[in-house]
Amino acid sequence: MKRSEFLVPLSWEHHSALVNANRIKLGVLNGGKVEDIREFIVYIWQHDLFPHFEREERIILGHQEAAKLPAEIKEQVLKEHERFADIFDRIGRGDVQTELMGYFKTFADLLISHVRFEESSFFPAVEKVFSGESLREIGKTLRAQHVPGCITWQPVFWKKQK
Repeated sequence: MKRSEFLVPLSWEHHSALVNANRIKLGVLNGGKVEDIREFIVYIWQHDLFPHFEREERIILGHQEAAKLPAEIKEQVLKEHERFADIFDRIGRGDVQTELMGYFKTFADLLISHVRFEESSFFPAVEKVFSGESLREIGKTLRAQHVPGCITWQPVFWKKQK
């Protein structure tokens, strides 16, 4: 789907999020070390996801034209952001390996479905109801605040252990 050039920085971040979600899922599937996966999730939460969610909420949902967005779309975005925070908190407190692996998988699955929702519903709604001038303003802010996602990571916990 063609994305407004002004929302592209968020789509770049979504691409990184999908890569990272798949790394987590593979790490769980291939028996990666719990602490390695947890450390990765903590990193991407602090450096990628939490700042991304904060930008969406402040720059898009905080914009005056956000009032024109369908309420159910805004509610789903915010509920899912809250759900991530809850799962992340559980990951931080968890100490039982099987429990943590379940949280890791839940986190990754939610991340994949959240990105798909935002790309297929949230962003098209924004593109439809926000004025061109507002989108340009948003795009300028998003580009200035964009931080590339986690490209490399060691250890490579998502590969099968030999």
